Amino acid sequence: MSNSFEFFKNYILSDSNDTVRIQQAEILDKLLTEEFNFDYIECIETGCASGGYDNFGVYLAKYCKDNNGKFSTVDISEDYINKSKILYHDVIGENNNEYVVSDSIKFLQSYNGTPNLVHLDSYDLDLLNPLPSMLHHWLEFEAIQDKMPSGSLLLIDDNFFKGTFVSWYILNNGVHTDTKRIDIDYDIIGKGSLIYHFVKEKESNWELIGNHYVAGPNLKLFFRKK
Repeated sequence: MSNSFEFFKNYILSDSNDTVRIQQAEILDKLLTEEFNFDYIECIETGCASGGYDNFGVYLAKYCKDNNGKFSTVDISEDYINKSKILYHDVIGENNNEYVVSDSIKFLQSYNGTPNLVHLDSYDLDLLNPLPSMLHHWLEFEAIQDKMPSGSLLLIDDNFFKGTFVSWYILNNGVHTDTKRIDIDYDIIGKGSLIYHFVKEKESNWELIGNHYVAGPNLKLFFRKK
């Protein structure tokens, strides 16, 4: 495993025993070793990491820093972007990250570059009403996919496969007021649902990679451009 992964694992364990993000980073770290054949890294994160133990962007930003890559993070909230600047400085030190306040779809549409590592994680998933998040991430995918060269990796957070049950927190003005059990009866529900079905069921220049897609945990989807 890379030094970036070991750094991230220690960062997570210093604040929590929840190993979901560690497992996700371990999968990506292996894929970057086995599937990522570039001599440069140009990474985009939509939905910035702004605080809390589970900031997956810390792994991405550290990996980019360790490998002289470019890391850009975009969020519609200026407050979150400001918190993100503080977070990354405190955790990984001085960095050359690009911090952008913008609607993520508009940012990706106007992005001038050749990103080869993209993490879509902006519009929060609500399992009681998942369609807005699913659609938003589909539009992000449409906006950026043609700019990504062959061999690029795309990852999408917060997905649950058939057979999973989720104890879903119901919030009112940020306060936990109730918990509802949600059983996943469809093949997949999550931020990447539409992209998953597009790749699996249509002819495209993308393929799903990884063998971790099972019922139970909150999963990231990993795609590679052919």
